[in-house]
Amino acid sequence: QRVQSSSNNNIGAHSFEDMKNMLRKIFDDTINGTGKCNMRALTETILAMAKIVKILRQQGKSKGENSSRVILRRLLLIKDMKPNRNMFQFFAGASMDIIREFDERHLSNLAYAYALIDYVPEFDDGIDLFDHITMNAVDVKAEFIPQGIFNMAWAYATVGKPHAVLFEAMGDQVVAFEYLGGFRPQALSNTLWAYSKAGVNHPQLFQKVAKHVVESDSLDRFKSQDISNMVWAYATADVPHAKLFQRVANHIVASDSLDRFYPQDLAITVWAFATASVHHSKLFEKVANNIVGQDNLDRFKPQEISNIMWAYAKASFNNPRLFEKMASHIVESDSLDRFDPQAFSNIVWAYSAAGVRHPKLFQKVANHIVDSKSLDRFDPQALANLLWSYATMGITDKQLFSSFVPTAAKLIDSYTNQGLANIAWAYAAADVDAPILFNAHFINKCVEKGSGFEIEHYRQLHQWHLWQTKEKSNSRLPVDFQERCYDIFISEEPTVSKLQDDVVAQLLHIGLETKEEVLVGSGYRIDAIVKVNGKTIGIEVDGPHHFIRKGRFPLGSTILKRRQV
Repeated sequence: QRVQSSSNNNIGAHSFEDMKNMLRKIFDDTINGTGKCNMRALTETILAMAKIVKILRQQGKSKGENSSRVILRRLLLIKDMKPNRNMFQFFAGASMDIIREFDERHLSNLAYAYALIDYVPEFDDGIDLFDHITMNAVDVKAEFIPQGIFNMAWAYATVGKPHAVLFEAMGDQVVAFEYLGGFRPQALSNTLWAYSKAGVNHPQLFQKVAKHVVESDSLDRFKSQDISNMVWAYATADVPHAKLFQRVANHIVASDSLDRFYPQDLAITVWAFATASVHHSKLFEKVANNIVGQDNLDRFKPQEISNIMWAYAKASFNNPRLFEKMASHIVESDSLDRFDPQAFSNIVWAYSAAGVRHPKLFQKVANHIVDSKSLDRFDPQALANLLWSYATMGITDKQLFSSFVPTAAKLIDSYTNQGLANIAWAYAAADVDAPILFNAHFINKCVEKGSGFEIEHYRQLHQWHLWQTKEKSNSRLPVDFQERCYDIFISEEPTVSKLQDDVVAQLLHIGLETKEEVLVGSGYRIDAIVKVNGKTIGIEVDGPHHFIRKGRFPLGSTILKRRQV
């Protein structure tokens, strides 16, 4: 405003140097006058500058941008688009001089401003700005208005400062409200988001909000982001509320169109329903139809694609057109550089868990990972899940498995029990030898984790041991550990399919003496054994469940059994 009032001409009429000098003077006058500011003037100044910083970051740098933006960026930002910490530290210090004068509104605005720029000023006493705001709010027993609660909760969650006492007090205030009509939908959903993000447990708050939403006449005031943030919060906080999820799902299903839902909102919503184990087939069908009906999926970010596919697999909702649409989008992409390891792992896990075989997708992902030479970016869980998924689908890309050996070996100490067993089983199923991975250190780690393994893990390790000793003549598990794995492996009760009954009936019909489910030395059971002309012949009856979605392609477990038997 001062720039405009200083001349009757348009801002563009000023030279760059004139603009810089005028804006610099405004900033200098503001800083020099800070000592005379009351709480309102000071917080409004800080909040205004924080909002400018946020806008400048969002806009980034571009050719031909106007002079004022360039100058503001030089004044308010430093390298890598980070805020000018000297300036905002100065404002924080000025705030501390009069912090006792701050009321609830200005405390929340102060926290909100610094969260906008993701900066937590620290002071010589070792306490930071957010600590001081908390202590002052608790001391005066601040009674925040709904917007203030949202601002405070969002700010503390955003900067990673979950002060339990403050969150508990604000949550209690919300619960004490007779009616939550004072909260805008965005404030409600983002407050819940903040509690979940901060990891602060307040069941009464979640129950209060859920009751309000369920009993609302309509959810039309809730934007798509409000809805997705809300169900995300309940799923992340592990607060079950079937009626809330049902109300939200029915609202979405009843919508004429999901065009107002951004890809992120769709992804978060189905992720939340799957995570909370809330099965609503009409919701998943509606979302799938919306995605399939789009001309292309260029608006979908890799994380959104991976979260959607993970959710459909987790919810056991197989929509063939959706899986094909997503796979085709990935296969036809010029580059997969935007996908991170977790996205790759989630995607191939989803197709494996859903039993959807798509060789081109798996090959595209494998080729990219091998060619990118960024295998060290995989964390233990992402690596184990990815290789397990390939092996489970019987897609054993030798180059992929071989390339991962050094990285997998480095992570031995970091795997969970399931991860360690999955890695062992995956390499056994893929039949890719890896001496530098499966060595004494690996065996010691198995023994160390022994008591924590579940039944399925012991069975996987037994199959790995068979592979190592019978096929590769490599390292073996200690005898007592071997025996435990073997005993658990053979303890599984055999299941006999109708097809197997029919085959055995025919064998008996032609006069062959038949034994069923015969235990052999490896620990496997042969479906049937007959003697023909003095020779003992084993017969395996691979029914539909030995194949991917009861199709023509054998599962990795079927391939491994055929090899080891």
